[in-house]
Amino acid sequence: MRTDRLLSSVLSAALGAALAGRKYGRLSVAIQGDGDLMMAPGTLWTAAHHQIPMLYIIHNNRAYHQEVMHIQRMADRRQRGIDRAGIGTTIVDPNIDFAKVAQGMGWYAEGPIDNPNDLGPAIKRALAAVKRGEPALLDTVTQPR
Repeated sequence: MRTDRLLSSVLSAALGAALAGRKYGRLSVAIQGDGDLMMAPGTLWTAAHHQIPMLYIIHNNRAYHQEVMHIQRMADRRQRGIDRAGIGTTIVDPNIDFAKVAQGMGWYAEGPIDNPNDLGPAIKRALAAVKRGEPALLDTVTQPR
């Protein structure tokens, strides 16, 4: 089964859970890959438009990494080398600034965060925004594996 199609709905499902939990004051947190967000970025606008508070953390490894690994596995199996596995599977040149994308759609957002020491304080600021009733996004740069 291909899971990339399932993963593209993670933000939509998380947004639905946040909407359901909003009336109970529940904190909703979603962690999703950058490639998955690229499948449905309009969901960010929906959350801002309907003022659905949630904390959304982007696991930004700058690739559709599940696909990279599959291509590497298949190329290795067929003895073709893995040096071209990044073609069409990496999200670089330019790197996407998901914080700016989210801000442009009305979210509180920070990033790209590439220093682990900056993550704790950023989470606290983002949680404060969520408690005010806003959606908040943290663009966290991670290693591919």
